[in-house]
Formats: sequence, C-alpha cells, structure tokens
Amino acid sequence: MNSSVLLAGLILATLLAGACLAAILIYFNPFSAGWLILTLFYLSLFIATTGLLTLIGLIIRCFSQRKTFRQRTSASRLGRHLEISFRQAILLGSILVSVLILQSQRLLAWWHLIILVGLAGLAEWWLAKK
Repeated sequence: MNSSVLLAGLILATLLAGACLAAILIYFNPFSAGWLILTLFYLSLFIATTGLLTLIGLIIRCFSQRKTFRQRTSASRLGRHLEISFRQAILLGSILVSVLILQSQRLLAWWHLIILVGLAGLAEWWLAKK
C-alpha cells in the first residue's frame, strides 16, 4: 500500500476518533456512565492519541533529517519513518490510557508509572532490534 494512502487513513482515523472523544465528553456524564461508555472513551482516547503522536513523530523525523528535504523523500524512507512513529505512538498511547485507568480506580502510584515506562522501553528496545 502506498505511504500517502496510509497517511491519509491515519489522519482520517485520528480526526474521527477525536470527534468521537469530543462527543463522549460532551454528551455523557462520566460519573453516571456505564462500562460501555467508559470503554468507548478509553478506546477513542487511545486511537486519537496514537494517531496524533504518530503524526507528530513523523513530522519530527522528517524535519530532523536535513537531507530528506534536500533530496526527494522516497516512499520507503517515509514508510520506515511512519512505521517507527506508529510503533512509538502505540507504546506512549498505551501508557497514557493505562495511567488514566489506574487513576480512575485510585490505584495509581509513582512506581506504577515507572514500571509502565520501563515495560514500554523494553518493548521499544526489543522491537527496534528487529
């Protein structure tokens, strides 16, 4: 699949998840919402955060390589940047949602955050080796 098609789909999914997140925040009371609404909230938050962090990571990767702008960006290089940004955004998004779930249950402590960041760091190290 073409990298521009993947990028367009990512932008569309991020905007749709952001709209769903805004609708959930506007129309539902979190204190009286059931488990389905909370699940949809966390799912839309995860998708919106992952998409936004992927786009931010992709922009940072493209701007940080000076020769990318001097030469024409190849599709394989853009695809590789997109893959790395997406992988890291999934890890960061899962940390955010996990922390919010733990906080909503009043179970969050500082060592939980250290464990989550450590697990995400180990996962990134293992996935970057491949």
